[in-house]
Amino acid sequence: MLDFQLIFGLDKLMHFLGFAGVSVLIGIFLLIISGPDGVKQQLKIVWLSLVTVGIIEEYRQFLDPGRSTEFLDAVANMVGVSVGIGIILGLSYLVANKRRVLSSVFRLYPMFLMMLLLGLLYINERPFLKMEVSFQARVRSLAALIGF
Repeated sequence: MLDFQLIFGLDKLMHFLGFAGVSVLIGIFLLIISGPDGVKQQLKIVWLSLVTVGIIEEYRQFLDPGRSTEFLDAVANMVGVSVGIGIILGLSYLVANKRRVLSSVFRLYPMFLMMLLLGLLYINERPFLKMEVSFQARVRSLAALIGF
């Protein structure tokens, strides 16, 4: 049986967030210095370096009596570095293609936002407006009228 607390516990979350944060900060620095075109090769080196440091750090903890060495900590370190580098790769793509990305995002965003707001209005647990007929009943009758 798997111990989910051991696998996904606070310790693993801290390893993940720590290495993701460090890789994002280094990646942002590299993105500012070299721009979106030259950052990919440097991010490969950062990924290799941080993954190596994350694994060696687990070996170092073996020598420290107050710390424990765990395989899953090293995996959390690697996943954190990968996610952090992925965020920077996404950012570099956005910077390089900002006009194309922003125009398509801002075309779809209002529709997405309206769907989210209508969904919240539908499942609202504490109504701020009192109606004789509930909002859910009105939505159902409108859906029936449309033919759904």
